Amino acid sequence: MKIIFIISMVVFASTAKAQDSTKTSSSKDTLKKSMEEEYDKTFTKTEIEAAYPGGQAAWMRFLTKNLRYPDNAINNEIQGVVYIQFIVDKDGSVSDISAVSGPTNGGLRQEGIRLIKLSGKWVPAIQNGRQVKAYKKVPFTFKLSKG
Repeated sequence: MKIIFIISMVVFASTAKAQDSTKTSSSKDTLKKSMEEEYDKTFTKTEIEAAYPGGQAAWMRFLTKNLRYPDNAINNEIQGVVYIQFIVDKDGSVSDISAVSGPTNGGLRQEGIRLIKLSGKWVPAIQNGRQVKAYKKVPFTFKLSKG
């Protein structure tokens, strides 16, 4: 009698395991689909932010070479910090560029937008080890010096 009980327990255990693995497989598929949908969203916060290729030093070289203080702003002594927001896609391309704050006169906002458009591809943000589409906000400080 003891042998039959053990055999029936083994058969029951393997049947339960087979049913459980089907549920797990289905749950994994649902979870995987949910995670894929999550990675297709545009992130506002990520583990690693999108960055300009070559880091801060390369970004400063780019700005030194390409930033032009608008004549209208110079002539009217307009200064300030302009924040430009944009999206860095999974492939590093930028889109949806807009000025979210800063002086509205003098062309400072337009200059910030022009610079982001000119900046080329960025290094994408990383979330859970994967490249993701994410928002990036960059400040541009325009300051006139006297003398």
